[in-house]
Amino acid sequence: MKKWSALITGGVVVAFTLGFQGGASAAPTGATGWPTGCEYQNNFDNGAMARCSHSNGGHYKASVLCTRLDGGGLIDLEAVAWRTSGWSNVYCPALTQFYSAGIVTKST
Repeated sequence: MKKWSALITGGVVVAFTLGFQGGASAAPTGATGWPTGCEYQNNFDNGAMARCSHSNGGHYKASVLCTRLDGGGLIDLEAVAWRTSGWSNVYCPALTQFYSAGIVTKST
């Protein structure tokens, strides 16, 4: 009985030691950051545009808030595609008008 408990205890200690060593010495792979240098604005064609000067491995897209012309409130839309460079554009649908612009970012 003592042999088995010592063997199991030793195995647990070895597993923890190897596990912690592997975690401590391994550099993170595929780590990404948030986009920086971002700006967004009305594109003067009933929509919004956005861009970030550095993606840092992250992504971004334009967002627009539109007012319904029938008085039905606001509509919040985002561009379909995530971008890592260049301008992202999104437009208000028919029977709405631009209210405000924005940007959505993510780190992956």
